[in-house]
Amino acid sequence: MQFKQFGNTPIDVEKMNIDMLSMSGHKINAPKGVGALYIKNGIEITKFINGGHQEKDKRAGTENVAGIVGLGSACEIANKNLTTHIKNLTKLRDYYLSKLQREFPNKFRINGTMENRLPGNANVSFLGANASELIFKLDEKGICVSSGSACSSGNTSPSHVLTAINTPKEYLNCAIRTTFGDSNTFEEIDYLIKTLKSLI
Repeated sequence: MQFKQFGNTPIDVEKMNIDMLSMSGHKINAPKGVGALYIKNGIEITKFINGGHQEKDKRAGTENVAGIVGLGSACEIANKNLTTHIKNLTKLRDYYLSKLQREFPNKFRINGTMENRLPGNANVSFLGANASELIFKLDEKGICVSSGSACSSGNTSPSHVLTAINTPKEYLNCAIRTTFGDSNTFEEIDYLIKTLKSLI
């Protein structure tokens, strides 16, 4: 079985020797609240919810049929548009990063390497800025960014990921993550840059 694309990157579970892979539908514009779990043949997992024999006897409960159909349709669309999708997001991200380098030459840092980075992902730090305040002020201007993953929102500790990749200490608490999608435009990035200049 092969998932050609889920989110922003090609995936081949056989070539990549993947044992288990969880997928969240909203990442590819499927309905929220639906996902899928790939389990390689021979991998045994414990039953999640006892009861009926749904989901190959692994999770009892009524299945979200409408959500599942929506996820299937979203997967088909994502597979057809994979190459264009990756090119579009890479252009947006690279445009953003190049403008940041010009506008904040001494205060700006890209966190992590560009190798194996998701095409729409830009995690950057602004030296001396406070990420929490910056995110709040950007939100007031209609711009949504974050300081990390959604599951870590509200956590004031430095990102364990940024710490693990040896981000210098002075850049840990001033990092923001911007993730671009197909609906974003270069004009919106210009507005983001202009707003960042007014705040930093």
